[in-house]
Amino acid sequence: MSEERPQEFPAELRPALVRREPEALARFFDFYFDRVFAYVQRLVGDEHLAEDLTQDVFVNVQRALPMYDSKRDPRPWVFAIATNRLRDHWRARGVEAMGSGGANVEQDELAQLLPAPEVAPDGDLARTELADRVRHAIERLPEGLRATVLLRAFEGLSFAEIGRIVERDEVAVRKRYSRALGLLRGSLGDAWRTQAEGSR
Repeated sequence: MSEERPQEFPAELRPALVRREPEALARFFDFYFDRVFAYVQRLVGDEHLAEDLTQDVFVNVQRALPMYDSKRDPRPWVFAIATNRLRDHWRARGVEAMGSGGANVEQDELAQLLPAPEVAPDGDLARTELADRVRHAIERLPEGLRATVLLRAFEGLSFAEIGRIVERDEVAVRKRYSRALGLLRGSLGDAWRTQAEGSR
């Protein structure tokens, strides 16, 4: 089993990041690039477009570094910049960026079904197939619901943090997440129930 990657960028490097010191910038890029790219790709569904948009995100991050508060974990800030870049992309193409809410459910229920960011080639076939089904189900969610699921389940952000990123209040974000879970339950059917029962 692979070691879980750290969620927070090292606190001791954050002041150097604000000063744009090359080593801190390189560490920051290595720490966040794959995560931001995965988030963007899952939302736009196109690898080449995701690469271009992710590059734009990091250009915007570098420009905004003087405004970053080095006392805070940069993760919500980085994903806010990524979400704003996606919003600009959707707006330019006349696509509605965000969805709306639904009923509340257990907030961490989806964690039982989520695949790891990468599935080992020699991993269990059934687990790999389930991971593929979950990914495809998430990809079919409306953009706003998909963003909420990715930020909550893959990045572990709180509903309050997600609300600041997507410019909605916490209640609205919880409703979005609940609606997304409902859609995923319907899409995955027996696979959702079997996995949920197996995790008890």
